[in-house]
Amino acid sequence: MPLVMMCGLPCAGKTTISNKLKEHLEANNRKSIIISDDTMRVERNATYHSSEGNEKEVRGELRSDVQKHINRDTVVILDSLNYIKGFRYELFCIAKNFKTPSCVVYCQTPVETCRQWNEKCQHYDSCLIDELALRFEEPNARQRWDSPCFTINPDNTYDSTTVFNDLTQAIFNAGAPRPNQSTQSPALAAPDFLHQIDSEAQEVVDAISTQQSLGNYIIRIPGAETTLELTQNINVAKLRRLKRQYITYTKSHPPSHVDRVKDSFLQYLRNTIL
Repeated sequence: MPLVMMCGLPCAGKTTISNKLKEHLEANNRKSIIISDDTMRVERNATYHSSEGNEKEVRGELRSDVQKHINRDTVVILDSLNYIKGFRYELFCIAKNFKTPSCVVYCQTPVETCRQWNEKCQHYDSCLIDELALRFEEPNARQRWDSPCFTINPDNTYDSTTVFNDLTQAIFNAGAPRPNQSTQSPALAAPDFLHQIDSEAQEVVDAISTQQSLGNYIIRIPGAETTLELTQNINVAKLRRLKRQYITYTKSHPPSHVDRVKDSFLQYLRNTIL
């Protein structure tokens, strides 16, 4: 089921809207769960102060909890600040990996209103709201990870039923997002093919070592069209390490044919060393 990312400043009304959305979904026979700073028992002031907080660890815990609960049967509502676009992109990729849609609900509450509401609940230090407002990265519906984006100003009167109907129609009528390389686990090459790659790459390592010992820095390998020009001597230990890195790389980017391994490895060395 879809992932709904709440987004907004502290005390912007995200939790109120999350609860209303959950009620709306369940009234329409849609199972849902809210994951929030409260359910994770986040100490807000200690977490979000830039100089001393453990915000990165908290984001990791929220991300893990989303991955644990996202499935075919439950709408996951993530009620947190979600103010960093890179984090929203990570969440978008998680949803895409599970082949389910996602959306952003942006509580566009003015900073002054957030301050007033915070005075009533005392969830945050007053200075922290101003600090987070400066760091806030507003959702952009033109970016795929922020789309569709539903903007609400809880400070004004709004028709929640209409907004929630539009939201549910958008996420439930959307097809499963198409996976791409960033959201798919790469298929590993067959073991015998990896053995051939290792053998061919080792021949390149041996040839480079031999030619360097003869004072040659323009490396030509029999059976390869690619030439490698070195500006400094590369010891055998480094060449072996680069070979291991290349073999790992080929598991997700295999050469078109075993005959192309030497050229592929030489091009990898050229891009890595030079």
